[in-house]
Amino acid sequence: MAASEALSGVELAREDIASAMLLSTEAGWNQTEEDWEHFIAHGRVHGLRDAEGRLVASAAELPFDGPFGFISMVLVTADYRRRGLATALVERCIDGLQEGGRTPVLDATAAGAEVYRKQGFLPQFAFDRWEGVAGGAGAGAPSSATGSGTLAGMVALDANVAGAGRSALISDFAARKDTRAVVSGAVDGYGLVRRGRRAWQAGPVLADSEAEALDLIRRLLDRVGGMLFIDVPAAWKGIGAWLSAQGFSIQRSFTRMAHQRAQPFGDPRRLFAVAGPEFG
Repeated sequence: MAASEALSGVELAREDIASAMLLSTEAGWNQTEEDWEHFIAHGRVHGLRDAEGRLVASAAELPFDGPFGFISMVLVTADYRRRGLATALVERCIDGLQEGGRTPVLDATAAGAEVYRKQGFLPQFAFDRWEGVAGGAGAGAPSSATGSGTLAGMVALDANVAGAGRSALISDFAARKDTRAVVSGAVDGYGLVRRGRRAWQAGPVLADSEAEALDLIRRLLDRVGGMLFIDVPAAWKGIGAWLSAQGFSIQRSFTRMAHQRAQPFGDPRRLFAVAGPEFG
């Protein structure tokens, strides 16, 4: 029997977070235990275990309150790659989201996009992961508090821009101990930055204009110190030019893709940094 045939399918629970972290850490990804816990608590994480019980592959489906849900955390440990495991797990996620009446959406690298096209995904827009060092206050600085009114405004704005309600996600980010938040006006725009395993992760950043978004990004970078990732839609050349001037560079590029749909959800004109390729 081939090794892939000996694998057993599982749905991950909180007690599997340590095993899931081994997968994302092996891949060099930035996810934390809190990220994995969010997927398990608010979505479904499909996994495959080998005969010894080792978790060797994963894929998560995260339904939002609206017409779509996200697929991410598609991981396969090195000695099980190129056996179709990721494709099979993504198909499970597609089926799960479609059973709930939602369009599956994901963010793909250049190599991944070619695979996902064969599964029926269409490109919507491109974004770049910028990597650099934020020279702000650093980890010892007090976290920016978000009151209930501000949080409600952030959740409402996020739903308008994303095209689906993500209250659980935004509330989770805001509640994390090391999260910083910046807001413009009466929550006409906002940005978040949270701690990742390897680097701070900025996003989402939502605003009415690129100039307003750039002001939010400057303020976010002033609130943390150290390595930082920010995922900016490629259309925003001004933000890219500013990040480059600060010493940031593009680590990799992604394509937002949706199953059988080329039109983006929500209002991408007000999306200036995504929450990360794992969350959309």
